[in-house]
Amino acid sequence: MSNFAETLTEVKTDIMHASISLDNETKERSQKEDAARMLKARRAIEQHLEQKRLDRVIANGWDD
Repeated sequence: MSNFAETLTEVKTDIMHASISLDNETKERSQKEDAARMLKARRAIEQHLEQKRLDRVIANGWDD
């Protein structure tokens, strides 16, 4: 019976480690996706601001 209890404890520990590993991978993937979304948003904002600047410059009749 002691061998069974040891095996059961090992299996429970392995499952717990696998669960933690899966959680960590999920968090890491989520962080990467968030970073990619933020970079995309930042680029879109920069493009928008540059377009506004160009529109304003063109409307004023001169270019940098």
